[in-house]
Amino acid sequence: MADNEQINKLIKKLSERMGTPESDIRSAVSGSDYSKLLKKLPSDKARQMEDILNDESKAKEFLNSPQAKAIIKRLMG
Repeated sequence: MADNEQINKLIKKLSERMGTPESDIRSAVSGSDYSKLLKKLPSDKARQMEDILNDESKAKEFLNSPQAKAIIKRLMG
């Protein structure tokens, strides 16, 4: 239950910070459609993120990086 609460809190914070509907973020998290989120990034950054998201090992490396952990920690408040 605590994990779901943390995920919901993170999605809500991302939604507020990005100005993106929670439903778009939930779709991206579930893996069904992250294109709406990528459109909010500069094209070069969107390409980088798409490469990361399409490669499981790159995604794990990214999520385990100190920078990603710091961002997640900051978003979780």
